[in-house]
This record gives sequence, structure tokens and C-alpha cells, in this order.
Amino acid sequence: MLISLMRRTHTLFLATITQTRAMTTTCRNVDWRWLETTPSTMDSAKELLAARDTNDARPLAVATAHQTKGRGTRGRSWTDDGRGNVALTVAFPSEIPLTPVTLLPLRVGTVVIDALNDSRLSLKWPNDVLLDGGKVAGILVESDGEAIFVGIGVNVASVPTVPSSGSDRGRRAAKVGGDAVAIARSIADGLGAWSQGRDDAMNVITDWSARADWTAELELRETGERVKPVRLLPDGRLRVRGAAGERALVADYLL
Repeated sequence: MLISLMRRTHTLFLATITQTRAMTTTCRNVDWRWLETTPSTMDSAKELLAARDTNDARPLAVATAHQTKGRGTRGRSWTDDGRGNVALTVAFPSEIPLTPVTLLPLRVGTVVIDALNDSRLSLKWPNDVLLDGGKVAGILVESDGEAIFVGIGVNVASVPTVPSSGSDRGRRAAKVGGDAVAIARSIADGLGAWSQGRDDAMNVITDWSARADWTAELELRETGERVKPVRLLPDGRLRVRGAAGERALVADYLL
């Protein structure tokens, strides 16, 4: 009983330190906001950006220690047990330095994997970060008016249970070591710095391809078909080879 109480006290103490540090953190390239908890950093970012001075052109970064109603691609839930994983949204209120916009998810993937700084990591099309075949990070891109919102979840403190069957089935999860606040800040600042420069399709294709595992056999979630990645096309589509030959994927989800 005493040991259990001491452990809970220690956990609360560490959480208080983390919260204080996160709230006092500043970033060079973004307007940093830390929330103790929020249903969704994506929705909070939309609200905070709408309320911000319209003369402020900086990207807005909203991060939290606990996201209660996070979402992934196609409305699927993004599980967060509140133990300290990364939940981050970076909002770009002005034009991004990249066309076509379909390349944005791939560029975000390279920024995230570089911020995590672990040579064991690889990218799966279009932007999932993998460790030994397990999904470490996921990325969701949404638009609202002229603004673009990039939601990023990274497993650091814990690993969610992912269904192996049904409509929400997915790849098993994995986690990376490190400090969630530092990781969120590094990703946010990396995206902020990128938004201030220049980018083009060739750079994105080259950078993404260098971080991908081209030997992996992948599965289309909707059909169960097994395919092998071949190459990226200039608009961000992935050319794959399956039983029926080669074709380009546009919005398919790969496991």
C-alpha cells in the first residue's frame, strides 16, 4: 500500500514538472501553446487560430499531455491514455512553400522522423513512422478555409492496443524513447522552420524515399491485397506492384 502510494505521488510530481516546463516552453519558429488536456489538439488549434491576431503569420502549435477525443484518418479514433504521449497540431495560417499540396503529408513525415532522430525508424506511405514494423507516429492533415492543420501523434510513454480485425484494424503500435515535451517542441519548430523556406516536389520525393523501407510488403486495409512499393510519383502518389501488376495509390490505406 505504501509503495503504491509512493509511486502515485512520484508520478504526480513528475507530471507537475512536465506541465510546468511545457507551459514555459518557447519555440523559435512557431507560436507555442500547451494545454493540460483537450478533447482534440486539432479542434483546439482551429479555435485558437481563429481567436488570434490576424496580423500574426506564424504557424500555431498546440500540444497536450492528454487528448481525450483524438482522431486519425477517415474519422478513426487515435487512442491516448493520458500517460504522456505526443499529441500536437501545427496550424499554417498562410500559404505553405510547396505545390502540389498533396506532397504535404510526405514532407511532414520527413520532418517528424528527423525530429525523432532514431536511425531504426522508417516511413510508410504516406507519412506513418515505423519502428521494427510497429507504428510509432501518425499524421492527419485537414484544411479550414485558407489554413492547413497538421495533427501529429507520437507514442512515447505508452503503446495503444490496435484492433487486428474489423473496420478499425491497423498495424501494431510501437513507441520511441524520449521526452514528450521535447519531441513535440522539436517537431513543431521543425515544421515552423520548413514553412519559412522553399521546397519543391523533387526535394520531397528524394527526402521521403531515403527514409522509406522499399523492401516491405504492405497490405491494403480495405481489400487485404498484398503489394510492394515501387516508387513515388511527382504528385505524391505511390506506385505499387500487386498480383494484377503495377498501379498508383491515391488515398488507399496501407497496413
